[in-house]
Amino acid sequence: MKHDVFCGKFVSKLLLASIVAFVMAGGAFAAESPADGTETFLSYVVTPEWLKVNVDKVILIDARAQSLYKGQQGHLPGAVNAEWTYFANMNGKAGDPAWGAVVDAAAMAKKIGALGIDGKKPVVVYGDGGGWGPDGWIVWILRMTGFKDAKILDGGFTAWRAAGGKTDPTTRTNTAVAYPNAKYDESYIVRTDWLKENVSSPEIRIVDVRGAQEYTGEVRYFGERRPGHIPGAVNFPMDNVFTPDYKLLPDAELRAKIEATFPDKEQTIVLYDTSGVRSAYVTMAFRLAGYKNARNYDVSYQAWCGDPDTEIVQGPNP
Repeated sequence: MKHDVFCGKFVSKLLLASIVAFVMAGGAFAAESPADGTETFLSYVVTPEWLKVNVDKVILIDARAQSLYKGQQGHLPGAVNAEWTYFANMNGKAGDPAWGAVVDAAAMAKKIGALGIDGKKPVVVYGDGGGWGPDGWIVWILRMTGFKDAKILDGGFTAWRAAGGKTDPTTRTNTAVAYPNAKYDESYIVRTDWLKENVSSPEIRIVDVRGAQEYTGEVRYFGERRPGHIPGAVNFPMDNVFTPDYKLLPDAELRAKIEATFPDKEQTIVLYDTSGVRSAYVTMAFRLAGYKNARNYDVSYQAWCGDPDTEIVQGPNP
C-alpha cells in the first residue's frame, strides 16, 4: 500500500513537471489566448524568456525604424522589419485629412501577407522601451483585422538584449502569403467625421495620451498646425502604462491605474496622440484592462488640428 501511494505521488509530480515543461516549451501560447478573442494581459504580452524558447514557432516583426533594424546592434534573429508608416497612407503631408490613416482593409491584407503573416502562425512584434509604441500599433491593426494571436515583446529590443537574447545583423524578408482577413472590426477605430459628430457626447470619453506640454499646447514637437487638444479630452500620458524600465505595468496595477481615472468600463473610450501610434498602444492597454469599447483615432490630433473647422482647446483643462 505504501509503495502504491509513493508511486502515485511520484507519477503526479512527474506529470506536473511534464506540464510545466510543455508550457515553458511553447504550449502556453494557445492557452494564453482566450478562445473568444478577448484581449487580456496574457493574450497581449510575451517576455524575453518566453520568446527565447518559442522564437522558432512565431513570426517576428521588428517595428523599429529601419535604421535601427539595420544598425550595429542588429535585430532579433528571423525578424522582418515594418515601420508604422508601412501600414498607413503617407501621401501628402501631416495635417492633411487622410495622412497617417490606416490603408483600407483589402490593401492592409496584402501588406500583412507580404510580411509572411498567414493568419495561422502566431506573431510577436517588438519595438523598444521608451519609443512611440509602434509594436502596439501593429498589434492593434492585426487585432482590428480579426487576428488575435499577435502579441508584443514586453520591454522590446532592450529587454531582449538585457535577457541575453541573441541578435542578427542580416536583413530578412519573408515569402509573401495570402492573409485571409480583408475586413476591419470598426469597433477598434474612430474616423474624423464620426468624432466631429460625437465630440460633445456624454456617451464617450476622449483621451489624449501625449505628454502634458503637448496637451496644453506649450510645445509642438511634430509641427502640428495648431497647438492644443481636442475639446473635452482628458490627458492620460502614455508613460502612465509603463514601469520605469518601459515594460507594461503588471496586470493588476495597470487596471488600477486606468480605473482610477476611467471607472466606467462600458463607456466608449476614444484615444489619440499626434498620429495615432502612441494611442494605438494605449488603446490595446485599455482593452486588455477590460475596456472593450476602447478605440484608436488613427489620424489623431495632426488631422484634427489641420482642419480649420474643428475647435481646439489650449491649457491644462479639458
